[in-house]
Amino acid sequence: MALNSKQTRHLPAFLLLFLNDGPAHGGILWSRMAELVPSVWNVDTGAVYRVLRDLEARGAVNSHWDTQGAGPAKRVYVITPMGREELQEWYQDILARKRSLDFFIHKYEHPPEGPTSEGRGSI
Repeated sequence: MALNSKQTRHLPAFLLLFLNDGPAHGGILWSRMAELVPSVWNVDTGAVYRVLRDLEARGAVNSHWDTQGAGPAKRVYVITPMGREELQEWYQDILARKRSLDFFIHKYEHPPEGPTSEGRGSI
């Protein structure tokens, strides 16, 4: 599935949200995505790393190599003040979308009585 698809358009928002909790490497962030978002998104690790690189290029996150501990070095990402501003923008955008979707659901579940409700559900 393409990165810009409807299912993954909010991937930057989720990654910034998780990084707002504290620094993390890409594998941890991917695991959190896999646990918490709908499985229909099918977010692959490559998409996570592409978005992290884009966030870093925009100044929303910084990264450094962690060479401590066993195993290979890991790139650890940290949200920046600019990233917190972007997270706030995502929050406002998602709230507006949620209000619109809640309105749609309510209107669909409570159609007007009479002739205009004919054919509902026959799409």
